[in-house]
Amino acid sequence: MKHRLIPILLLVLLSLSCGKKDDVVELRLWNFGGTPPMMEWVRKRVDAFNATQTGIRVVQSQKSWNMIRELLYTNLSAGTGPDVMNVHANYAAEFGGAGFFYPINTFPDFEEVRSTHEPNLFESVRYRENTYGLPTSAIAFVLVCNKEMFDAEGVAPPRTWSEFREVSRRLTKDIDGDGSVDQWGFVLFGGDKGGFAYRLAALLYKAGVNILSDDLTRVEFNSRMGVKTLQLLTDMHLVDKSITPGFLAYQLSEINDLFCSNRVGMSIEGPWFKVVVEQKSPGKEFYTVPVPLPDALLDRYDTMPTLQDMVMYSINANTKHLKESWELLKFMRNEEADMDWVRLDLGAYATTRRALGSPEAGKLKDFATYRNELQHARPWPPHPAIISIARNVMTPWSQKAIVGDLSPEEAMAAAAEEAQLILEERK
Repeated sequence: MKHRLIPILLLVLLSLSCGKKDDVVELRLWNFGGTPPMMEWVRKRVDAFNATQTGIRVVQSQKSWNMIRELLYTNLSAGTGPDVMNVHANYAAEFGGAGFFYPINTFPDFEEVRSTHEPNLFESVRYRENTYGLPTSAIAFVLVCNKEMFDAEGVAPPRTWSEFREVSRRLTKDIDGDGSVDQWGFVLFGGDKGGFAYRLAALLYKAGVNILSDDLTRVEFNSRMGVKTLQLLTDMHLVDKSITPGFLAYQLSEINDLFCSNRVGMSIEGPWFKVVVEQKSPGKEFYTVPVPLPDALLDRYDTMPTLQDMVMYSINANTKHLKESWELLKFMRNEEADMDWVRLDLGAYATTRRALGSPEAGKLKDFATYRNELQHARPWPPHPAIISIARNVMTPWSQKAIVGDLSPEEAMAAAAEEAQLILEERK
């Protein structure tokens, strides 16, 4: 009799075990990119969420930022992919508009959650009438200036274009006496099409240039001031020779190497730069100031916009676990979590009012500069094709002008014509 009971008891225990497993909702979270401290923070935050839940378990995967668009399109268009993901906020237009992201403004407590964030930062994750993610990792593009080089030359960080050119010229020199220039004033992020476009956009916005019209139907970056902005970079490279000659191949690692070895004085970067410089050259100091603007706009030095960049946590529109995914989003981006953006070097800034207004934030080095720039910063226009236009149209045509293959007027005209065709095709 006992021998007959053993198989029955095993079957009962097995069925109970399977039933318990089936009661647990498994969410897949894809984390794209980030600095090493940020990736570690995500892992710990997911562990903390799992520790507080009895019916939800999150499985996190780390993915390459450079593959974000390809991975998302391949999976989301097939109806698969993760339940939750951190993505570029610009994808609110492209992927949200295509129906791949769930509109989180339809959750009953959405307004309560939204009220905890800075309103102007929250606008980055909207497309038309819907919101497609919770903002995280606020970024404003600024000018970083190598303090050791600036102090040795006795110059201050530039505010205007004329000061920018003059300082860049003074920092460009032959420092070892072999007859060849081996130190430059400014470096451009030319080896990455997106990285270049983001830095160009910061200069364009500071010059009062619109990338697209407000109704998103017309290209406007080829305006008179748009051409002058590109002329500035062209003159610095071809006339002053104060831009590093190999910039077309440079990515962030090369820029960091040049900066840390005192071979370059200035670059347009964001809050991640502090992290990468510290890893390469602990204790190295630099000035963080607004991106220079046209001399005629000097009285608006503190209020002209720079480019705002943003990452958001979004929900797959095809997830079978909407409620659970929303709970994960709120946990990853609540005010308690956002304070870690203040306390830790994660390479970006907080987005909630509580964190940004905290006494701890006010004590951070360069916080006042970034806080002010974020208040006035503008994101890329919310058009589904804007990132493609920035990377594949604005970048190559602008670089042709900077290296002298075309005049700035010719390059901007050609870029505008190509971009306008894209806008009209996407109507």
